[in-house]
Amino acid sequence: MTDYKNFKTSGKLAFRRWSRRKYGAFKTMGQQVIIATAVLAFSLVFEAKTAKAQVDTAQITQEYDMDEVVISGERSPVLFSRLARIVTVLEKEEIEQAPVQDVNGLLEYVLNLDIRQRGNHGVQADISMRGGTFDQTLVLLNGINISDPQTGHHNLNLPVVLQYVHRIEVLKGPASRIFGVNAFNGAINIITNVDKQQSAGVALSGGEYGFMKGMASANIKTGNFRHLVAASHKRSDGYLQDKELNNTDFENTNFFYHGKVAAWEGELEMQAGYNDKTFGANSFYTPAYPNQFEATNTTFASLGYNLGFENFDLRPVVYYRRHQDRFELFRNNPPAWYSNHNHHLTDVWGANINGIVNPGFGQLALGVNYRNEHIYSNVLGEEMQEHKAVPGQEAKFTREDNRNTTSINLEYSLNWNNFHIATGAMATGYSETGNARIYPGLEANYNIFRGLHAFGSYNEAMRLPTYTDLYYEGPTNIGNPHLKPEESNTLEAGLKYLDGVQRIQLGVFQRKGKNIIDWVKETEEEKWKPRNLTEVDATGIDFSWEVSPQEIMEIIPVNRLRVAYSYVDMEKSAENLISRYVLDNLKHKLAINLNHTIIGKLHASWGITYQDRAGGFIRYKDGSYGEETAYEPFWLADARLSWQESHWKAYVEASNIFDKFYYDHGNVPQPGRWIRVGGSYEVRW
Repeated sequence: MTDYKNFKTSGKLAFRRWSRRKYGAFKTMGQQVIIATAVLAFSLVFEAKTAKAQVDTAQITQEYDMDEVVISGERSPVLFSRLARIVTVLEKEEIEQAPVQDVNGLLEYVLNLDIRQRGNHGVQADISMRGGTFDQTLVLLNGINISDPQTGHHNLNLPVVLQYVHRIEVLKGPASRIFGVNAFNGAINIITNVDKQQSAGVALSGGEYGFMKGMASANIKTGNFRHLVAASHKRSDGYLQDKELNNTDFENTNFFYHGKVAAWEGELEMQAGYNDKTFGANSFYTPAYPNQFEATNTTFASLGYNLGFENFDLRPVVYYRRHQDRFELFRNNPPAWYSNHNHHLTDVWGANINGIVNPGFGQLALGVNYRNEHIYSNVLGEEMQEHKAVPGQEAKFTREDNRNTTSINLEYSLNWNNFHIATGAMATGYSETGNARIYPGLEANYNIFRGLHAFGSYNEAMRLPTYTDLYYEGPTNIGNPHLKPEESNTLEAGLKYLDGVQRIQLGVFQRKGKNIIDWVKETEEEKWKPRNLTEVDATGIDFSWEVSPQEIMEIIPVNRLRVAYSYVDMEKSAENLISRYVLDNLKHKLAINLNHTIIGKLHASWGITYQDRAGGFIRYKDGSYGEETAYEPFWLADARLSWQESHWKAYVEASNIFDKFYYDHGNVPQPGRWIRVGGSYEVRW
């Protein structure tokens, strides 16, 4: 372990610049830079615990692994128990045991997350939180904003696969003052680990519908350098039985690198990734033309430097993301009136510098960010004077647009007796208007007695419209270049209880939304058009209980049990409009996860969800649209059986065990029962 200067907080917390220390079920706090709002954030999850000893706030001194870049509810370091937020943490062990093959499937079990999949196995999914739309949740990779300015449909086009994800942290509630203008309802950070023991491994799996997946990865140390390199490929022939109407096949390729090196008085961190996907998009955007096809590729890179002093931390970061999308309304045999596919190319780059200082009484965090978003397209943006060739295609970009956002974030936090208080604001200006707005927030947590905490918060947030919102025109849609940014204010209160065995979280919230963007129409014959609704309000409840019975008694075969329930009620003031997204939300969601030992090295993992969705869709049948149909509630069950040895693992798993027919999106049928087998082998040195 290499120790650098400590960063002390009120005499209770000692930070070390980096360490190699291993932690248990819940990791400790890590440094976070969030792009687009100049954020330097930290979070805490727990160190390993036993039934005889508690850690958390009972400890006088706690060591944090500053290598980990993780989500936080604040910009300054804070113990998880004192965080005035509801947070879900998925650790490596749970990720490895889950009966899923991709990040999208794993997030299905997270409290108050709505993962609406059009294509299975990471092909495409919309992610929303607490009843919000799929453009209102920020997605980060190792703390870097990778959200797409074209559309939230592409936010989960990730250059990583589940096998080398180390942890996922999900923060509920508005966080514009912390994570960015689009962290309207929360943020998700997907974390890889470059600091683990040196190793190399391969993983293979296969199953029904021609599903095959292969992956190879390595963690390597060379001098002061630490590297994670990985590559993967997966494919399927498609899951619909009718081969003529199937059009649900896919191929997905990923390459990823994450590296760190000790340099000068700090640490240089870099990452780069590439994702390439092609897939049949059966009825993705309109059931009238089910033979749709889409191809996307994403390139991503970031470079950051961590510099620590006695009472001051500094982190500059630069990053770049390119996303290319080709959408074909007709995969083959197009009609005479169809003249061109949709082509889009977005380039996003940003830079920030963020710092945190201990002035002797509390902590002060400050950051400045700049983010530029540019798009070339043949359907989105303003007309170009000179057309530009589409890379790799015999087509031309005819439109473009460009915008930038500059933000300043300031936060002050204080631990005082049993209280933890954090307050701050984001001041942001963007090129569309040139006007700056301030979005404040205040959070407080009170330790009632050992393990039990009460919290409350008030936060304001905003979201910019996507380029699709502003410009898209198609057979069933028409954009609106006059859209205003969405804004909201949210009140939240709740309780947390934590000990060495279990973690309980209960929260209630009320969100007041202004100028919320929704695609609407007044009659079924009209095209969908985005509008700023006058007001959209949400009221909800979050409850989760996690317990590790083996921490009480090793003879108990249950490793972990999580039960999570959420309820959301939405109201909008705009009447007599058919809503496509805003009121089409999960009203009730119940998620149960169970990991247990059957005998010896044979383990089982179960995932059960119940979803009851408000709203409905206009059913398309026999070539015409019918009446609006309400979504039917449904239960889903997944399971995995695995045999674990020191260097290898084998498993068999099944999703949708009871072969339930259901819709996540109207008129897009989801897969029935899908059985897969697989295994992995790893050598360590």
